[in-house]
Amino acid sequence: MTALTRRPLARRSTIALSILAIAALPALSGCFSGIQATTTAQATMNTGNGTEAQAGAIKILDATIVTGDTTADAMLIGTVVNIGVEADALTSIEVDGRPAIPAPAFPEIKPGDSIPFGYANAEIKVPVTGLTGPVSTFVPVVFNFRDTGRVAISVLTVPAVGFYEGIVPMGASAPEATPAAEPSASESPAE
Repeated sequence: MTALTRRPLARRSTIALSILAIAALPALSGCFSGIQATTTAQATMNTGNGTEAQAGAIKILDATIVTGDTTADAMLIGTVVNIGVEADALTSIEVDGRPAIPAPAFPEIKPGDSIPFGYANAEIKVPVTGLTGPVSTFVPVVFNFRDTGRVAISVLTVPAVGFYEGIVPMGASAPEATPAAEPSASESPAE
């Protein structure tokens, strides 16, 4: 008689423990840490691979500031993409509150266009002058578009090493080519 009455009690406690374990699983796993969880905050942070932003049909991809020998002279690099059906135009860029003037100016950004800037092989360069912060700091950058409007992002400054090697800011001195040896006066050709 006691063996028969204990069995339903054992089943009930097993079921109760199973339900309790399933209910406690999210809290114990750390996956359910709430809206302000660290993993949620990390998803919105910038990385060393460049900052990305989208406003309307305009995307800014991999925006990064590559510094020269000093952070005062730098190059803004990245890509502007139009994923919409209407053309737009980049009217101005501000870096740390100062204008950064593309050379040459950006063309109209037609639907489907992807325009890289600042890279060693990119036609458009965006030199940045007057930065005062050290490398590895975030700098406010504002892209102003004719139709999309203002797109404000924080962009990381990186040194011109590794992937960024060869992206020399316009104000910085590029390595000079060794001039060809010229004959001296004593080695001039005989007449």
